[in-house]
Amino acid sequence: MKRKKNFILVTAILLLAAVLSWAGTVYSKGADTYGLRDRRLKEQEQECLLEIRTVLQGYHCEESGITMTKIIDRKGNRQYKVVIHHKKIKEMDLAKKEKLKKDLAKIRFKQRNFSISYEFLL
Repeated sequence: MKRKKNFILVTAILLLAAVLSWAGTVYSKGADTYGLRDRRLKEQEQECLLEIRTVLQGYHCEESGITMTKIIDRKGNRQYKVVIHHKKIKEMDLAKKEKLKKDLAKIRFKQRNFSISYEFLL
């Protein structure tokens, strides 16, 4: 009787150890892959913001307020909306604002399935 209890106890412990080691391995691989992709996308977003600031410097709007909002759909497509605020943009004529928008539209992400739009807060 005692041998049967010991056998059941040892079997349960080994089974629990096997399940926990398998579950930990699956979780860590999935988390690492997702984390790496997420870090790359965040780096690209930061590079995009830096390029936006560089373009704005050419228009003497160095201290612009920039807000980037992203929407991710179920397929992983990303839509970015960038809102820019600066007093000098408000004072620009229509032609210069359009040229600024064209210069900003040249900025590209290195990823696929994305769109980006710009809006000036006046």
